[in-house]
Amino acid sequence: MLVNITKNPLEFIKFCIVGAVNTGIDLVVFAVLSSWGFSLLMAHSLSYTCGGLNSFLLNRKWTFKQSSHTSGQLSKFLLLNFLTLMITYVLMVGVNKYLAWPMIICKIAAIGAGLGLNFAGNRLWVFKFGSLIEME
Repeated sequence: MLVNITKNPLEFIKFCIVGAVNTGIDLVVFAVLSSWGFSLLMAHSLSYTCGGLNSFLLNRKWTFKQSSHTSGQLSKFLLLNFLTLMITYVLMVGVNKYLAWPMIICKIAAIGAGLGLNFAGNRLWVFKFGSLIEME
C-alpha cells in the first residue's frame, strides 16, 4: 500500500502557497492584536480565523478547483479548522510553557504542525477527493 494524499504534486504546492499567504495573514493579525493587548486565546483565534477564511476561498477556487454548492463544504471546512485551531493552540502554549520559546516561534511551530492535518482534511473530506490509502 502506498500512502498518497494527492496524485497531483502541483495541488500540494498550490496548497502550500495558499498556506504561506494564510500564515502571513495569521502572523500579522496575531502580532497586531497581541500588541493591542488582546489575550493570547483571542489573538490566536481571530488571527487564525482571518487566515482560515482566506484559505477557504483560495483553496476552493484555485487549489481544488471547486465551483459546486458551498454550504456543506463551508461547514466541514469550519469544523476542520476549529479542530486544527484547538490542536495548534495546545501545541503553541505547550511549547511555550515547557521549552520557554518566544511565543511567535511557538506560533510558527504550531502552524507547521497543523499543515498535514489541514491538507489531508481539506483534500479528503472538505473538497472530497480520492482516498488516503491506495493499492499499488
